[in-house]
Amino acid sequence: MQTFDEIPDALKESSGLFVGDYGGYMSIGYDSARFPAPTQLSDLLKPAYKGAVAINGDPTQAGSAFAAVGLATVQNDGTLDDFTPGIEFFGELNKAGNFLKVDPTDATIASGETPVVFDWDYLNAAQASAVPTWKTVVLPGTGYAGYYNQAINKDAPHPAAARLWQEFLYSDEVQNLWLKGGARPARMEAMTAAGTIDATLAAALPTTPSDTVVPTEAQSTTAGETLGQKWATAVQ
Repeated sequence: MQTFDEIPDALKESSGLFVGDYGGYMSIGYDSARFPAPTQLSDLLKPAYKGAVAINGDPTQAGSAFAAVGLATVQNDGTLDDFTPGIEFFGELNKAGNFLKVDPTDATIASGETPVVFDWDYLNAAQASAVPTWKTVVLPGTGYAGYYNQAINKDAPHPAAARLWQEFLYSDEVQNLWLKGGARPARMEAMTAAGTIDATLAAALPTTPSDTVVPTEAQSTTAGETLGQKWATAVQ
């Protein structure tokens, strides 16, 4: 792939077996007409957020919910090697009566049933089209990022066609299309330096935190095992 060298090492397998294409930061979306802006994770434990805070699915099964626990972990001075601090945070949120056990959808957000939601920043930001008072915040400090990966099946009948598709996906044109959808393209840093990024769209993204973590495959596996052992008990 012509632009392979412009993709950060953390977002690709060194030999090119898979490559990240777009992603974002785990964020908190909230109805600003009903709730104050959270400035740190512990704000969500306050009475103002009673029965209001939801995550997108079950973290033992859903990637977005998994990332919400990952964010809570690193925001509580933990590391991605052990998700226990994040699980404990949601346990506290549940005991405080603030954890809402409803899977958020476009409909539940529009109706106000799930007024505070942990989700990827590009998904949360999109809710503002239906709920004008909906705001998205990426907490300062350590941020949790995640990217989708692309790969070519070695048994594909036409791998050359797949390679052409990859070239298209990582072109300036399509990387800016990811940005138009509110996601962060894998080549964003290089395109910003080269002046080929859509500066208006880039400026509209939530501010990124000072530090960013992306889980490795090994960390994700360990975290999944920990969630399987501890999650249900923590939020029952």
